[in-house]
Amino acid sequence: MKLIKQYIYSLIFFILILFVITVSNVSADMVGTSKIGAKGPSHNIVVTYFHNTFRCPTCHRIEELSSQAVNLNFEDEMKSGKVVWRVINVDEPEKKHYIKDYQLYTKSLIISEMRGGKEVRWKNLEKVWTFVRSKEKFDKYVKTEIKEWLKE
Repeated sequence: MKLIKQYIYSLIFFILILFVITVSNVSADMVGTSKIGAKGPSHNIVVTYFHNTFRCPTCHRIEELSSQAVNLNFEDEMKSGKVVWRVINVDEPEKKHYIKDYQLYTKSLIISEMRGGKEVRWKNLEKVWTFVRSKEKFDKYVKTEIKEWLKE
């Protein structure tokens, strides 16, 4: 009887853990998308780091530097929804379409312009791989690209 109770408690605990993980993954995805479309401004810039489940230290560094470049240089724009930062794992079944949509062949930083909730153009910031060893050059590159897109 004791063994059955332990088994039931373990099973409940496992199900609870799965639920928490699932809810946190959904919430993380929604953070970046909540200001895209109807709730956000009619024109905004979405900066997305696309990755898969397996990532090397350089890939993690690109995400870190990208996040810093967006969050530190565009704080006001992010608060207003003019700039949106998000991270997406393309290994998740519902996210695989991004591979085709953006012609992804490796981890990538994509900037896209949204007007009226629809994407009107996008660009793969491929030089992030070139500048990953220099925080200053990386930051300048990403900041310059976003500023140019905000002007238009």
